[in-house]
Amino acid sequence: MRHIFLVIIALFLFFPFNSFAEVKEIISEGTYNMGDGETPTVAGDRALLQAKRTALEQAGTYVESYTKVKNYQLTEDEIKILASGIMEVTILDKKRTIVGDGLNFYVKIKAKVNPDNLEEMVKKVKDKSVVDDYKKIQADYDKSQREIEELKKQLAQAKNEGEKKQVEAKITNEDKRFQAIDWFEKGYQHTLKKEHDSAIEAYTNAIAIDPNYAYAYNNRGNAYGNKGQNDRAISDFQKNCDMGDKDGCEMVGKLTNSR
Repeated sequence: MRHIFLVIIALFLFFPFNSFAEVKEIISEGTYNMGDGETPTVAGDRALLQAKRTALEQAGTYVESYTKVKNYQLTEDEIKILASGIMEVTILDKKRTIVGDGLNFYVKIKAKVNPDNLEEMVKKVKDKSVVDDYKKIQADYDKSQREIEELKKQLAQAKNEGEKKQVEAKITNEDKRFQAIDWFEKGYQHTLKKEHDSAIEAYTNAIAIDPNYAYAYNNRGNAYGNKGQNDRAISDFQKNCDMGDKDGCEMVGKLTNSR
């Protein structure tokens, strides 16, 4: 009996606490009303974003409690990045219903928060560039939401067909910008997990939608650099530099001199 007790104690001492951490599951919902000029795909993605953000609030609370037990010193932004990095999302339900002259998109998700890889992620979120990228992504999403709501109002107030077409063209461009941000975020999440090939693919998709997406060139350049593909990295950093980013110019110089 004493031998069994000692074995149990040894397990707790030598196995990481993470192995016994609870996996939390969160159910959340999101909705979005699509107006004229918007595409169903992006409308569905906007509803999904709302559901993810709702889940992230709960995931952040869970991660904050867990990190306090582990005595990590983290900022609010770092906690959110941690939560988003370890949160796996599964879509449970999607619906479209007609509301007036438009469509309402509904999505229900299950977000699973597994803290097994938390310690490794904590080191990454201490990188200032990781926090800056996260803040930029969220700011871009917020800006896109404000812009699309304002354009919907302008469309409703359009006095003639010409004005209506002009506003609808702006809505189409805003939809594309949202898609580019979405792909950039996917690349960012892959970067956090050191999935460089998947990150490059996501950043490439963002650039294909928005060829002037300076940050996407910068992050894809970093991903190429992490794979040792310096020529491609220099090419991306040069494009980033040409768009006025000093960091991109510095990276071109560093990589060129390191040859």
